Amino acid sequence: MDMRTGGFLKGHRPAVVFLKKNIGKIYLEGTADFVLSMTEKRLHFQRLSFFTKKCLPKKDFSILKSEIKSYQHRKVNIAVECLTLYTQDRRFIEIYYYVGIVDTIETEENMKSILQNLIQNGVKESHIL
Repeated sequence: MDMRTGGFLKGHRPAVVFLKKNIGKIYLEGTADFVLSMTEKRLHFQRLSFFTKKCLPKKDFSILKSEIKSYQHRKVNIAVECLTLYTQDRRFIEIYYYVGIVDTIETEENMKSILQNLIQNGVKESHIL
């Protein structure tokens, strides 16, 4: 809430997510927390520090929504879901977020809204396993 009222967020529909290092070539660092938000043309990932949860602007990045061609959404376990976004050039990013508790309601709703926006912009569901 402090980030929102302080004007630090770069977009709308903020969701607290975490990313893990993977072979998708979009995010190559270790596990870290981010605030994911969207603007008309981009998805913004604003890095949060581990202990204080303050913004670390030097570690922020964004993805053009036009680069995203497909997605896969899956339940990892009872408390975590993963939205994987694929680009045309075979890169991908796995976006993990917590679900099912009071503190996650806003993130869950905003993730649904972000996904719905991507679908409206032509992003298709992937059936890759």
